[in-house]
Amino acid sequence: MNNLYFPICAVLINLLIFVVFFSKKRIKSDETKAYSLLIIIALLESVLACTLVILMNLFGVPNYIYNIHRIDYILILLWVWALFNYVLIVSLNNNKKLRTTIQRISMLINILIFISFFFLKVNVINENGVIDTNGQAMNVLIIALGIYVVLILLLVFRSLIRNIKSSNNKKFIPLFFLAILGVVALVIRRVAPEVLMISLMAAYADLIMIFTIENPDVKMIYELNKNKKLLESMSEEKSNFLFSMSQDTKKPIENILEVKKMLENEKDLKNIDTGLKVIENNARGLKNIINNVLDISSISSSKLVVSNETYNIYSLLNTALNNTKSKINPKVNLRTNISKNIPTELYGDSVKLKQVITSILFNAAKYTKEGYIELSANEIVKYDVCRLIIEIEDSGKGMSVEKLNELLKSNSDLEDTDLLKLNNLDVDLKLAFKIIRKLGGFINIKSEENKGSTFTIVIDQKIKQEKDPFYSKYIFNKKKIIAVSNNLETLKALNGLSNNYDVEFLTTMHGNDLVQRVEDGEVFDLIILEDEMKPLSALAILGKLQEAKKGFNVPTIVMLNKNKESIKEHYIEDGFSDYLRKENLEEEFDRIIKKYI
Repeated sequence: MNNLYFPICAVLINLLIFVVFFSKKRIKSDETKAYSLLIIIALLESVLACTLVILMNLFGVPNYIYNIHRIDYILILLWVWALFNYVLIVSLNNNKKLRTTIQRISMLINILIFISFFFLKVNVINENGVIDTNGQAMNVLIIALGIYVVLILLLVFRSLIRNIKSSNNKKFIPLFFLAILGVVALVIRRVAPEVLMISLMAAYADLIMIFTIENPDVKMIYELNKNKKLLESMSEEKSNFLFSMSQDTKKPIENILEVKKMLENEKDLKNIDTGLKVIENNARGLKNIINNVLDISSISSSKLVVSNETYNIYSLLNTALNNTKSKINPKVNLRTNISKNIPTELYGDSVKLKQVITSILFNAAKYTKEGYIELSANEIVKYDVCRLIIEIEDSGKGMSVEKLNELLKSNSDLEDTDLLKLNNLDVDLKLAFKIIRKLGGFINIKSEENKGSTFTIVIDQKIKQEKDPFYSKYIFNKKKIIAVSNNLETLKALNGLSNNYDVEFLTTMHGNDLVQRVEDGEVFDLIILEDEMKPLSALAILGKLQEAKKGFNVPTIVMLNKNKESIKEHYIEDGFSDYLRKENLEEEFDRIIKKYI
């Protein structure tokens, strides 16, 4: 049974690939699905090839052997088609429509060929240790395999030319040589039929390919490309949001300047009082926008009162809108502009948040007889917190300055009479303001009589995150380093040096950002601080870190200029773990990494 050696080797290799590939977590892409099909077919074919050799050595050529050979033909053709399908996916990844059409046509042709195998003649040879087949069915198989190999070579060659300067060539070069190996296997089959190489060649091809699919770099590139597309889809939306916010900040400033100009020569105390209230109202709104809506540094998970309820913000907003539709005048146009990038699942009190949004929508419907009501929703995400910015704008009757100030100043807690109203879907605006404050958010109002109102609800919500254990193990187990400097060139230099080490390297230009991260529970293995920074020096940041976390013991390194080297030991006495001389940055960085990481 010498002719059994190669098929047994093929079974063992295929079995090993099968176990390795399917026992570990992997990205479920079209590419990996095509490769998994290759593995399964190769394993089945190699097992069948071994079975054929054993049966023919033991029993000769019984009648059923002919049909088993036909099934083997089908598996061989299927494997080559699966390889063609894989190359098709990799080569035409940006043209799914064309790819799908070719796949369907080729599969239809395959089915016709499979059927023909059972009608065409098969001759089986089993003499002097030679096991081979020929005949009409074999000729059809050879022609079909030859066509697929040529198509594979053309696709690979096309991709090599198109990606000649790209890292994508790493995938296509092995495929090019694998296609040539397939030609060699067919030639060996014709010249030396006693050498059963086809199963082993297929196994060897799968073994080579697993490195192009399972390589972590390829996984990371896939993830980065996916994130790149996501960021591109967010770009226009964010631009529109920031433009809207910039307009919101300009308008109050213009109002203040206009009123100030009007009051310069005004002597009527009543008019002056009204003007001052307008200035106060605009200043308050402007302060809210700057300090709360856009101030990302104020977002902190440690300051959140987190409800255990998980809710879908899109479902919540749709429910609020549906509840309002019946109350809106037919002459009023209900519009929505909801960001697609708000995290789907958030933690919070969805019942009360929906109550507030619905109440404001009801109020808008009540006082808007024609024109529009628009509900907008955007997000600012920092770490695991989403700042929801929900805006309800209408073209209704608006509010007087007195009513506006009354609402903005309503800071009192919920009273007994308020608690009785909480079961209602619709509550008054004063109570809506109190509810939002209880939830940790606030409402900002812009309103002009007979021109309409804009209510902006701002509330921070925890994001529900499901960490993938595979990526957590692969990525998040890396040592984490953060460097703080207000010198961008220094941060770039450190970031470049960090690429030589297997670490996760972060940078920031704001000491308070680092302090906030530590307060929020983010863990670092090493902290590097520039000595002379403003407004916080390295020593001031270290002091804040020690206050933020009891028993703070993260190795903290101070970066010193040459003129401070003479007093470097004083920094150790002040609590720093070590110092790093900027004049010899590469050597010093290497020393610090080896010592503390």
